[in-house]
Amino acid sequence: MIKYFMFLLLVSTQAFARPEISIPASVEISQRELLRLGDIATVEGGSEELLAALDAVVLREDARELLLSQHLESGEILGRMRSALNSQENLRRMNPQFKVPSQVKVSFASTPVSKQEIERKIHNVLKARCQECEYQVSVQSTPRPASKLWDLDYTQLSAKGGFLLPLRDGDQRQIKWISGTIRVSRLTPVTTRLILQGERVQADDLRMSMTDVTFAKDGSLRMEDIQGQLAARSLPVGSTVWASDLKREPAAKKGQVVKALLGDDSFEISVNMMAEDSGFVGDIIKVKNLETQKVLSGLVTEKGVVKLQ
Repeated sequence: MIKYFMFLLLVSTQAFARPEISIPASVEISQRELLRLGDIATVEGGSEELLAALDAVVLREDARELLLSQHLESGEILGRMRSALNSQENLRRMNPQFKVPSQVKVSFASTPVSKQEIERKIHNVLKARCQECEYQVSVQSTPRPASKLWDLDYTQLSAKGGFLLPLRDGDQRQIKWISGTIRVSRLTPVTTRLILQGERVQADDLRMSMTDVTFAKDGSLRMEDIQGQLAARSLPVGSTVWASDLKREPAAKKGQVVKALLGDDSFEISVNMMAEDSGFVGDIIKVKNLETQKVLSGLVTEKGVVKLQ
């Protein structure tokens, strides 16, 4: 049975979510001389700044002996972590917690670039960019670098679907490519009952469910984005609700009698007028005085209310 040790550094009594750095009991890495903490760590709730800090922590300065596979004791790993926390102010500020097994078996991949290591690192980067998302990363192919002095450029990494990740090879910085796919799921609203076209959607009509949005054309919505909007089409029970499934209800409709306000904070009068246009909050529409038939312009400020210009 593998024992895990939690290494905590408390720098504040404030309650907040702390990033967690986990080390698996068995891990594969690329064929490189330096073994870094960032090569073997899985990070939850972190940031790209934290990932960079982990890449700066060297666990073994000559990892060539790992060709035969090695077991790292938790004490060695935790000792390096303590040194990093003492020397890196930014790492102390991020205040991570560590989950480390009593022993970690580290082995080199059969290829120069480990698919497992790349998948782990891409997953860490994606989670840093969207902590509420869930990702599945699959690397299809890796290049053969001319040297072991290569690094990865995540700035061009796509958030979902197929990807090509640049690998900068050696001192000449030659670009080679890692290919793969990313599937992403996130919480999205799902209907709990049949909602008919044109019906107003309420909070009780929805529940949040983790949904694969890899190939979704629309962006996923939050519950507060939906409540009160109208269904653009009928939505059966269990349907995922996308932006294209909804339409906003105008705050002022053409032919509707609206309250027209004139004045400022110190003095304001209101009069009923008829909307000559339809508009949402923030739109400028024309309104007509029912007595004089004079047409004026106004800003829609809320449902049924127009501030005259």
